[in-house]
Amino acid sequence: MGFISNFILGSAMAAVTHKITYKQNAMKNFLLACLFLIAPFAFAQAPVITGDLLLCPNTNGTATITGSTTYTTYQWYYKYWFLNDEYAAIEGATSSSFTYDWMTYDQALLKVVVTLNGQTYESNAIQIDSYAWVGLTVMHSTNDAVSEDGNGGFLLCEGGAITNSIGSPYTNVQWFKDGTAIAGATAQTYVITAPGVYHASAAPGFCPASVSFTLPITVANNPNCGTPPEVVAPVIAGENLMMCPFTNSVASITNNQTYETYQWYFKYWFLDDDFAPIEGATSPSFTYDWYTYDQAILKLVVTQDGETYESNTIQIDSYNWASLTFLMEFSEGVVADDATFSYLICEGDTITNTLNSPYDSNIQWYKDGEPIAGANEVVYVITEPGAYHVVAAPAVCSDATSSTAGNEVIVSWKADCTAGVNNPDSNKDFVLYPNPATNVVNIQLPANAAFEAYSVYDVTGKQLINGSVNATQTTIDVSSLAAGSYIIKLNGGQAQATQMFVKQ
Repeated sequence: MGFISNFILGSAMAAVTHKITYKQNAMKNFLLACLFLIAPFAFAQAPVITGDLLLCPNTNGTATITGSTTYTTYQWYYKYWFLNDEYAAIEGATSSSFTYDWMTYDQALLKVVVTLNGQTYESNAIQIDSYAWVGLTVMHSTNDAVSEDGNGGFLLCEGGAITNSIGSPYTNVQWFKDGTAIAGATAQTYVITAPGVYHASAAPGFCPASVSFTLPITVANNPNCGTPPEVVAPVIAGENLMMCPFTNSVASITNNQTYETYQWYFKYWFLDDDFAPIEGATSPSFTYDWYTYDQAILKLVVTQDGETYESNTIQIDSYNWASLTFLMEFSEGVVADDATFSYLICEGDTITNTLNSPYDSNIQWYKDGEPIAGANEVVYVITEPGAYHVVAAPAVCSDATSSTAGNEVIVSWKADCTAGVNNPDSNKDFVLYPNPATNVVNIQLPANAAFEAYSVYDVTGKQLINGSVNATQTTIDVSSLAAGSYIIKLNGGQAQATQMFVKQ
């Protein structure tokens, strides 16, 4: 009888165990199926786009979506930043990428609108710009064995040398003699010592295919080398007529004639004043700065053998561009806090920042005063609290950096973010008092709370205090904090909750 009872009891237990295991497996399969169904909807978000923002003449650029998400439909839009028009749909631009040309979309803003699972999402905007630079010119300087022929060319005597220099931004250079490339003559400076017809082709290093050609330089042997050269008026040129901020340049005589006295003069082109002598500027060359002589016309007056000669004039200009700014695109959950002049986010929220033209070089984004490793692109996406700013410069004056450090973007955690997936009502059960507080704040939790630790942050996201949470009530000493707003964040397992309090 005992054997039969044990057998019946064992069989019953096995059946119960099998039934429980079956139910557990069924529940696991159901949860996995739910996760697969929910995942496409839970993680869908607005696309972030990037592209070729500065284009060389006669080239195309491409804008693409940076993430790996594939959307159902795509439509690209554009508008010109300097007009108040609405964005217009680009006909036929219905793919995940869009190729644009340098002329049509110069100064345009681009964005893409996509759909997925019945929802519509809009990307950040990027601004397209095209390179522009001054025309190709050559500066000449000669020694005493060279004279001008009166028609723009040069005459050589024995030992004569004509130094020819091509200025910035033309760094890809090839010199030619009588229509044939001169082997090895690829520097910005080339010295002519023999008769011939010379010219150069050149392009900026950042647009090497945009080639320009100089005017021909005609050089012949001088049939009157034994005759003293005739005194002629000086010809002047400036090393840089377009100047970057905080730089200097030099104006000098290019025809290599020497004179007894020198006096440099200037005036501003937009005034009717007479030329004024520059105090102390009594040498064959004159160094001018970008600020004082911006929009100035320079000339040189010399004397020789009792005669006075006046040079040509050159005009100085300085690069000028708009202040450093950037476009900000916010995901749906971002909230502007007017009281603290900051933005409030939850986990998964994004703030996409895109630098405006012409700031495309020497870029560095910062968080809390420290450079962010690898953050050197025109677009930067903020995903966590902090105080953000950027330093950048235009390509044409890459050392002339500007900064937004005086107007930082302050990002903080939002106090009412949804709690962890295991406890979506945690914020409701989390009691914080007194609020406002003077010396201490108390955290009161229900008996079944899963929180284990707390952290106190300022509005920039900097952690100031942390510790462990007691079972039902925790007291935090906040007497050392300055008066202001703070955030307490509780963590435990997969649950988290936040609340804001004021320190008086």
